[in-house]
Amino acid sequence: MVVILGAGGHGISLAYHLAKKGVSSTVIEMSRINYGSSGRNAGRFRYHFYTRENVEFAKEAIPYLLKMCKELPLNPVCVKTGYLWVLEDEKTLDVIKKMDGLWKSMGVGGKFLDCSEIDYLKSESQCYLAPQDGAFHHDYLTFGMYEEVKEEITLITGEAKELVVSGGKVKGVKVNGKVINSDVVVVTLGAWSGKFMKENGISLPVEPEKKEIFITEDLRYRVKPLVITPKVYFSHTLKGEIIGGVEDVRERGFLDFNVSLERTILFLRDVRRLIKGAEGIRVLRGWAGYYEMTPDHSHVMGYSESWPEGLFVDAGYSGHGMMFSPYSGKVMADLILDNVKSRFIDIFSPERFEKNRLVDERMVI
Repeated sequence: MVVILGAGGHGISLAYHLAKKGVSSTVIEMSRINYGSSGRNAGRFRYHFYTRENVEFAKEAIPYLLKMCKELPLNPVCVKTGYLWVLEDEKTLDVIKKMDGLWKSMGVGGKFLDCSEIDYLKSESQCYLAPQDGAFHHDYLTFGMYEEVKEEITLITGEAKELVVSGGKVKGVKVNGKVINSDVVVVTLGAWSGKFMKENGISLPVEPEKKEIFITEDLRYRVKPLVITPKVYFSHTLKGEIIGGVEDVRERGFLDFNVSLERTILFLRDVRRLIKGAEGIRVLRGWAGYYEMTPDHSHVMGYSESWPEGLFVDAGYSGHGMMFSPYSGKVMADLILDNVKSRFIDIFSPERFEKNRLVDERMVI
C-alpha cells in the first residue's frame, strides 16, 4: 500500500495512476479534496515558460492533460483559448522577444501583433499571442480522477504530523495519534510540503506565497485568451465573468485566506482600463490561496538519496501545478511501482538544490 499525503490535484492524480496499475492507496487530507491550492486557482494551462526544461515538461504534460479531459467521467472542459501578453513596458517586451526564439525552436512559437487589432482591448501597445495555451476546470479535473478510482482509495481526514522511520526506511506516518503502516509515503502537500518535511528533520525548500483571484460581473464573452500585463492577468469564464488576479510578490508564509481591498482595487482598475465595455464593471467575489514556491520557481519530483528509503515528493510547482497534475501522477506512479525513472525525475530532483543545478524559471503567472 502507498500512503499519499494531500488530496489535491497531485495526490489524487497519483492515487488514480496507482489504481490504474492495480495498486490501492491511502490518501491523508487535513480538510477535503482540493481544499488547498488545487481548488483555489484560475484553471489555465500553457506551454510557454522561461526555461527549456519547463517547456519540455509542458510539451509532455499538456497533451496528456487534454487526453485525460476526454476520458474522465466528469468533463473538465479543456479548451485552447490562448495566452495574450500585453507588452506595456520595454522590460516585458524584451523578455518576450527573447523567449519567442526559444519557443519557436521548440515548436510552440506564437506571434507578435498590435494590440489595437484585438477588438476587446483598449491598448496601443504591442501584444504577443500564444494560441496553444488554454483553460480547464480544476475541480472537475481532480474529482473526475477521484470518481474514476474512488473504490481503490481510502481517504482519511486528518493532519499527518510524524513520519515513522526505522533503519533508514519509511515504515509509515502518524495521523490522528495512530500510525498508518506503509513502506512508501509520498508528500503531495503543496504549500505545506516544506513544513511537513521540516517538522520531520528534512530540508525541502517549498514555501507558501499568498495569491488572490477575483471574479467580476458578467460581460459579453469576448476575452477568450488569458490576458497578461505587467500588473494583472485576466480572462473570461464561459458565463461571461472576468476572472483574474494581480501580478505581485508577497511575503512568504501561511497568511490568512482573506482577500484584500487593495488588490481588489488594483485588479478592477486594470480590467476597466483595458477591456472595452468594462468601464463600470464590479467585482462579485474573490478568494485567496497559496503558490508553493521553490528557490528556482520549478517543481520538485522524486526523492533524495539522503532521505529515508521509501519517501517521495511531488510539490513546489510555483503557480503552475494544476495543469501538470495528471502527468506528474503518471510519472510518479511509474517511478514508485515500476522503478521507471523519467528524465524529468533527474531534472526536477530535490537534490538539485544541494548540487546547484537550479531550473531558473522566471515566468510565474
